Amino acid sequence: MKFFQIVVVMVSFLFWLPAFAMESEEITPFKYINRPAPSYDIPASSRFTVKREEKEAPEIVYYLTTPKVNPFAIAILCEGSSMKGLLSSVIHFHRYFLQEFRELGLTVMTIEQWGIDGDQINDDEFWRHYTPTQRLKDHQTVINYLKNKPPAGWNKKFVFLGASEGGPLVTDLTMLYPDDTRATLNWVGAGDWSWREELWGFIQAASMGDVKCQEHQNKLGECQICFEGALSRKDYDARVDTIQSDPTTDKYFFGMTHLYLVDVFKRPPYDYRKIHTPFLVVAGVQDHDIQSSDEFIRKALADGAPVTYHRIEDMGHGIRQRPDVIEKSFEWLREKLQ
Repeated sequence: MKFFQIVVVMVSFLFWLPAFAMESEEITPFKYINRPAPSYDIPASSRFTVKREEKEAPEIVYYLTTPKVNPFAIAILCEGSSMKGLLSSVIHFHRYFLQEFRELGLTVMTIEQWGIDGDQINDDEFWRHYTPTQRLKDHQTVINYLKNKPPAGWNKKFVFLGASEGGPLVTDLTMLYPDDTRATLNWVGAGDWSWREELWGFIQAASMGDVKCQEHQNKLGECQICFEGALSRKDYDARVDTIQSDPTTDKYFFGMTHLYLVDVFKRPPYDYRKIHTPFLVVAGVQDHDIQSSDEFIRKALADGAPVTYHRIEDMGHGIRQRPDVIEKSFEWLREKLQ
């Protein structure tokens, strides 16, 4: 009898083990607000790599959740900007919105930035390569790899979601892959102004508000290091000209390296005629660049782009604090995917 009981227990364990192992190998949804980001053991079966073109460069790390339906589209999620002393893995952004995308039958993918691999963060490597152009290039490398070697069951379509700095990134990807895009969500990251004008608008808003300088840990409007005294538009333009002649990574201006700023200052205007698929813009009226977002919409509609505008009166830049706005965005996406 005891032998029989032992056999039953062993057989039951064998049936239970694969299910447990399968569950533990999946990325799990989790919403976090506070910093620093929590530690998380990323399942090895969800982590992939692709070689960069640059010689002796580390491979690009990306995460792909297990598809729940077949065929499936891939939702690529692009997080916002990074600040000195607050670097973290994209896996937390991945997990934050994972459940919402899975409920729509989408597989989620996120791409780490240079110098980050889960909990392993190399600050020096990150800041030496942190530019919007590098982020775009890495996303193109992964996307082109998937197009050449498509996963089984993938319908070869993408949905893009970008927040803040991720907004211009998904706008570029939408224009670069028009035939592969189903829909795009741009949260508080759609603006038509040049970055020189965007940054000046941010500085003006920050100087009057209660914004903290992440680099020097005091009130931004009173940060003498950043402002170098009372910063006029003439002072600002002169400072920008100086930055453009010195694209280094060991000097910062409002939390970003000179290298980063030189990169975004060179960003060309959008060609809105290249947007051919459903495109949602969410912007807060209380955000400093709302007029730039308004201009984005005006020009996009004038060029025939299928854009939808959720202009939220009582919201600033913090969309994560507005679950009602997020829910409305996913209702829009659900409608466009039907």
